[in-house]
Amino acid sequence: MKKILVIEDDRDLSSTVVKFLNLKSFECSAVYDGELALNKIYENNYDIILLDVKLPSMNGFDVAKEIRKSSTVPIIFLTSLSAQSDVENGFLSGGDDYLTKPFSLNELYLRINVILRRLYNNESIITIDKDIYFDTEKLLLMKNEQPIRLIAKEIRLLSLFLQHPNKIFTREEIFESLYDFTQEPSESSLRVFINTIRKVIGKEKIETIKNVGYRYVK
Repeated sequence: MKKILVIEDDRDLSSTVVKFLNLKSFECSAVYDGELALNKIYENNYDIILLDVKLPSMNGFDVAKEIRKSSTVPIIFLTSLSAQSDVENGFLSGGDDYLTKPFSLNELYLRINVILRRLYNNESIITIDKDIYFDTEKLLLMKNEQPIRLIAKEIRLLSLFLQHPNKIFTREEIFESLYDFTQEPSESSLRVFINTIRKVIGKEKIETIKNVGYRYVK
């Protein structure tokens, strides 16, 4: 379970964020003061930090600079400061992302997962589009951080395409991958599988090669 520390002096907002992320299967805790936050970070290992700027005792930009002296833990700023200079200051002080208040909890969740995928799961994740990816270990297709229900043969077909981008697969090769000797390959079923996948990842991603087969276009 990934650990998240919320550094936010607005206790109502902090409580809301913590409860939301705990429901999303993160181990999330909170602290309300800049200096106390540094002590907590020195004593614990976190996978991501959510950091307000306007904090008691030490502002968030300075907290980020202190964190960066000893840690590369990802930092997402959560702040009402929206001026371009503030955004620049956030990144220059060591932030990985910058989200202005008020923000959607779902958007926060998406941004957290983008960073965590990039840092911790890149070997098992195949990115299809901005908000679509496939987990090769879990055999799970995700769109906007929501799992997409596919039947087993559709998952196997998608996995075949994604692991061999731009390769043309004949219908015979696809049938060999999807069906065993006890099953009769079906051209009509294959078309249904292809159409289902196209609806999720985009029609243009799966190209029909006339009289030959299909390929995934990366």
